[in-house]
Amino acid sequence: MKLKTLLFGTLGALLLTGALTACDNNNEPHSKVTLPEHRAFILYEGVWNSNNAGIAFYAPDKNANPNIIANLYQLQNNKGLGDVAQDIVASGNELFVTVSNSRRLVKLNKDGVELASLSFSQADGDPRYMTAKDGKLYVTLYSGQVARINAATMEIEAYVKVGDRPEHIAELNGKLYVSDTKDIYGTGTQVNVVDIASFTKEKDIDVIQNPHQLLPVAGDMYLISWGNWGVPTLGGDYTLQRIKADGTVENVALAKDMAYDNGIIYLDYVKEEWEHDPETNKSTLISRESFLATYNTKTHEFSDQSFVKDAPAELFSSFIYGINIDPANGDIYLTTTDYTTTGDVYRFKNDGTFIEKFDCGGINPNKIIFPE
Repeated sequence: MKLKTLLFGTLGALLLTGALTACDNNNEPHSKVTLPEHRAFILYEGVWNSNNAGIAFYAPDKNANPNIIANLYQLQNNKGLGDVAQDIVASGNELFVTVSNSRRLVKLNKDGVELASLSFSQADGDPRYMTAKDGKLYVTLYSGQVARINAATMEIEAYVKVGDRPEHIAELNGKLYVSDTKDIYGTGTQVNVVDIASFTKEKDIDVIQNPHQLLPVAGDMYLISWGNWGVPTLGGDYTLQRIKADGTVENVALAKDMAYDNGIIYLDYVKEEWEHDPETNKSTLISRESFLATYNTKTHEFSDQSFVKDAPAELFSSFIYGINIDPANGDIYLTTTDYTTTGDVYRFKNDGTFIEKFDCGGINPNKIIFPE
């Protein structure tokens, strides 16, 4: 199961380049439900090739009726989101979602109503992750490119070749950092750097094998590489690295996911033991343990002390799928998955106090955003 989403999107539907759909300007879309100003949207991938991705709504202040809507996108748009929802970002008053196996980029208003969509061609490859900057969306594509898209018109303006199989992307000081996994086996060992102004690739940075999640903080770019899986040493398994402003790379700690708030990077790491049967060529999970830790970006000190208190015991035997933080109050949300049933979300106060656990209504919840 540690392959996570690496294999998603290898058999996407063939769609027309640049195909756009939008609502009639004379008939502005309307929300079917009233949502509070403080809201959370939970993106869940669904299962590859099952066409069951979606977006759940959650009211952090419990001031909506209902406080949880399992598939807000379906409710608002009378259709499914598609196959394997990969990423969601907020830009201005709008939300953008990449649906990898369906090869779609979807534009929504803050109520989850679809405003427009862009379909990518087979030559483009599956869209993966995004970052937004100055009215542009930068989307990684499995064709080895990054597409620059006008967020207002939803038109592709330009491409830049970065690597072979780019995944995560983040912006820092006018540069795009792109993690290149190279192939479905994750043999890549570089982060590509693109100059936004000229939209050209500038350089590559050597990192630990299988680079994925990127996070810009205080002039540095933090990266989690997946390594070789199952070798619990720095560089062998999921590893947090700090890419400094001078381009040098420092290994920090074992970590699988991260999120940032107020000088602290919150981390999780999952240790699993598997037993392989050579006769059947099948592996069985023997044990799983999740660990939570923090890294201070000001002092550059790592602490393996858990940042949560009184958490339900089952959290630490679950596969934590992501960490997300509400910028309004610092509350921490941990999503979990078993890859087959609907995922759970564990919510904690910023001081680590447990608040609640709830079912998000979809399989593989990978990201939560809190649009302002």
